[in-house]
Amino acid sequence: MRFGVRLPNSGPLASRKSIVEAAKTAEALGYDSIWVHDHIVWGTEQHRTHLSAGSAEALTEQQLPNFYESLTTLSVLAGMTERVKLGVAVIILPLRNPVVLAKQTSVLDVLSEGRFLMGVAPGAPKITEKEFEAVNVPYHERGKITDDYIKAIKAIWTMPLATYSGKYVSFKELQIFPKPLQKPHPPILIGGGERGLSEKAFKRASELGEGWIPAYLTEEELTEGVKRLREMTAAAGRTVKMIVGLEMFTSIDSVEEKALNAAKQTLTTNFSSLEEGLRRSFVGTPTQISKRLEGYRAADYFELKFIYPSVERFKEMLKLFAETILKSFN
Repeated sequence: MRFGVRLPNSGPLASRKSIVEAAKTAEALGYDSIWVHDHIVWGTEQHRTHLSAGSAEALTEQQLPNFYESLTTLSVLAGMTERVKLGVAVIILPLRNPVVLAKQTSVLDVLSEGRFLMGVAPGAPKITEKEFEAVNVPYHERGKITDDYIKAIKAIWTMPLATYSGKYVSFKELQIFPKPLQKPHPPILIGGGERGLSEKAFKRASELGEGWIPAYLTEEELTEGVKRLREMTAAAGRTVKMIVGLEMFTSIDSVEEKALNAAKQTLTTNFSSLEEGLRRSFVGTPTQISKRLEGYRAADYFELKFIYPSVERFKEMLKLFAETILKSFN
């Protein structure tokens, strides 16, 4: 089990300083990966109601809905880190020109010496519709576009003279170098759908991806999902060993009550109820979280979305988790 950390590239504490500080701290403490997420259009409503970094307590009326673009951010961090993998969970793939994206990600993988992990998804309902309008991409065709783009990107990543013909993108004998350092290419982890459990997400992962990255699953959902993914991958005639990642909100403290109190408002904002949020998050003492993790052994990667009102508190939680949990599960 490998543990990664969601960086504050969005949310109430998003800034260059906090992103860099969190990334360097995570690497120094032995975390396996650092992660960002991806949007182009991000307004005040999303800023207040879709918290993916920081906490609800850190929100103020004066904040701008800053969202630091995923690949730009990871490119900066590639030069500031040496060991941690650099993940994005997930790129909203239809919003990107696939030829340009293939070039960008190839270079990122080379410059980071093979540390890039790419999660992709078609885009969530409601949250992303304005983004599709802004870049003139048909929102209701996003799933088909995603499948087309994955195939096109892999062609560019792997073929000296890249050729591909699809409904939404076609090209012939393109020479695009450098190719990614990872061979045959960086893994593509598939997200999307209801917490990653939709039939379309499983089909896309089993037929086109190298992994699956759902979010906020219970132990039973993860175990059943991995079983289903393996069955569908085998049925598709593929022998690839699927990488399984999982996004989870996390609040850790040596005192259970403090961990719970720190998480309440954020989980209530992100889930239908506090109880539902607790069922789908890691909240508690190191002993309690370690016990929960035993039921999640089907996962390869965890993208831990710590809940924190300040960067200093974030660093404290990173340190406590690393010292009490990280080493015992590696």
